[in-house]
Amino acid sequence: MATSEEKPTKNNIKEGSNLLGSPTFKQLDNGRFKCVETGHELPAHAQDSYSQSKRCRIGLIDFSLAHKKPPLNMFKQDPLNSSKLICKLTDDTINKSEEHIWKHINGKRFFNKLEQMEAGKLSSSGDVEEKGEKQGKAGLKKEENGAEKKKKKQKKMKETKKEEIVSEMRDSPGLKRKENGAEKKKEKQKKMKETKKEEIVSDSDLEGLEFWMPPAGERWDFDDGGDRWGSDSESGDQHDEDGEKGETSI
Repeated sequence: MATSEEKPTKNNIKEGSNLLGSPTFKQLDNGRFKCVETGHELPAHAQDSYSQSKRCRIGLIDFSLAHKKPPLNMFKQDPLNSSKLICKLTDDTINKSEEHIWKHINGKRFFNKLEQMEAGKLSSSGDVEEKGEKQGKAGLKKEENGAEKKKKKQKKMKETKKEEIVSEMRDSPGLKRKENGAEKKKEKQKKMKETKKEEIVSDSDLEGLEFWMPPAGERWDFDDGGDRWGSDSESGDQHDEDGEKGETSI
């Protein structure tokens, strides 16, 4: 009895023997049960014994590999041997059993590779973030430069449009007529001023040539128009006579 009791205790102590847990059973209409992972049908009383069988444990491993359930997502089937698995991380080949899988994923080699992979992911993510930031800054600079260039272009277009409008207005016949009319008016005014100046100059010349003559009998010097070039004695006598006349009148 002692030997029969010791065997189950040893099996229970075995590491990784139940790594994937118990299978899932589904009851059928005929009263039997079907294993979801392996598709095997069995009676209700055979569920416990089937769950610990090698066929069931291998079926659970294959199901986890197909559906990439952890920890089997780190392994793949060996194409040369159906009873072997290849670790994707370490490239090691192991037996297709839960005990060997458990020992491998808890070994130093697996842990070291896992740390290296995580460190590489962190560094790559950091590089990606730095690149993203640089690209973002470069994108912002490009957008700003593009906006400035667009504003300058619009400003130049407005200036060119203004110049075109001004040139068109200058070249329009209405403005040309107005400009020609203004020029003609200025020339006419200039000619009128010149003619007025000439008339004023001619009038002044005529005034200089004509002499003013008082009417006859109203001369202030009692000149009757006689001989003005007589002798001195006659002129003196005449003056004396004029003096005497003046005294008698007084």
